[in-house]
Amino acid sequence: MAISTIAYGCRIMPLNASTVNTNYSESFENFANPERGFYVNSGPDGSSPISLDQIQRAKNQNMSLVRRLYSLADYKESALPQSFLDLVSSDLQKARESGVKLIIRFAYNWELGGLDASKDRILSHMEQLQPVLQADYDAIAYVHAGFIGAWGEWNRSTNDLLNTPDMTDILFKFLSVVPDQRMVALRYPYYKKRIYDNENPLTSSEAFNGSNRARTGSLNDCFLASRDDGGTYLIEDDIEQQKDFLNQENLYVVQGGETCNSDSRAQPYIGCDNALNELARMRWSSLNSEFEKGVLDTWKNQDCFGEIERRLGYRFNLVNSEITNIVKPGGRFFAQLNIENVGWASAYNPRLLEIVLRSRDTTQEYYLRVNEQDPRRWLPGDTTTVNIEAGLPVNISSGEYDIFLNLPDPDSRLYNRPEYSIRLANVDIWEESTGYNSLLRSIVVDANAGGEDYSGSNQFVSR
Repeated sequence: MAISTIAYGCRIMPLNASTVNTNYSESFENFANPERGFYVNSGPDGSSPISLDQIQRAKNQNMSLVRRLYSLADYKESALPQSFLDLVSSDLQKARESGVKLIIRFAYNWELGGLDASKDRILSHMEQLQPVLQADYDAIAYVHAGFIGAWGEWNRSTNDLLNTPDMTDILFKFLSVVPDQRMVALRYPYYKKRIYDNENPLTSSEAFNGSNRARTGSLNDCFLASRDDGGTYLIEDDIEQQKDFLNQENLYVVQGGETCNSDSRAQPYIGCDNALNELARMRWSSLNSEFEKGVLDTWKNQDCFGEIERRLGYRFNLVNSEITNIVKPGGRFFAQLNIENVGWASAYNPRLLEIVLRSRDTTQEYYLRVNEQDPRRWLPGDTTTVNIEAGLPVNISSGEYDIFLNLPDPDSRLYNRPEYSIRLANVDIWEESTGYNSLLRSIVVDANAGGEDYSGSNQFVSR
């Protein structure tokens, strides 16, 4: 038991009530967490619904993501039929019901040199898709820029769309169509620099501000294929500088993709030592679990596949805590948590943070939403100190309450779904039935307890 003072904001807060320090054990288990990790594939298809078998395959492998590829090959010269829009809507609803999220791409061809559509056709298709994407955005992790060129990867457009003005119009239109809460991943980092006329990576002050630039992430679909990752980087420029750009940029935007090659060009790059370094350097969040087999087998044979499974995206490890252990009704609750991100990336979508108190006698819950903290800013390699000060209700019943940390999805349709809440990488703290993380501590509410009354604005409320 410790009596101490804790820095909270710019003030020093005296703790008149007793507090308890707890250290937590890190877990090295591979488990599913929302919006990160390996993914399975569905499509390309323009008429058949997503397969429940594919979704179940992902869940059986502790994955939370399915990449859904939609073929628009039949609609280069026409509007999208209602049947196609219904297909996308149905897929998103099915994903939500099944507990996964989709990474979505629309494309007009799936071969190098294949035909894409005109700019006007692309923009009109985007307008048709807007109501669908808006209505069910909660089941989307992020989307690929898509539409242009081979595979929707902005490669060799037959309509000559790979010029800065057209790329800007198409990307900005798609960003206006995709809900503000979601990012669009662009295939080539040098396209982002041209579109935004900015050579500098995002800064902390620019991150998550809702601007187009802050919502434009990265897609690398030829990771480790060659010195320039199959054209991902401009070979005539300094590749290391381009990687340094992504190293900073991807602190605040999503990085996804796949490997594509294991031949002689790729052999110097696909081994575990280099792969782990590059995954960490570019802060990868999601990666194809099915392609390219030669690369994936190399990682399995060299025994780094398990580490990649665990560290793709964010991975939050609760290091220690100091928490009030006895308080009176209307009194002051205090907690200090130190949380380390041992993953390679940040959480890129909005996320809530709550402290939950649950009565051991009645299971009645009280929760506090910690609005001062944004889990997207718990950066890879950093340890974040979370200070929480709040008041208990004056009418809370006396008794013992278990204390939990909850990181739920902010969308009301997913808020109470445990599979959409973030699990911390610690031993014996995950409560699967609720999606809560136990802090392995309880607090006693006692009318006779000492300590100060709480007079601030942060108050626990009952569920």
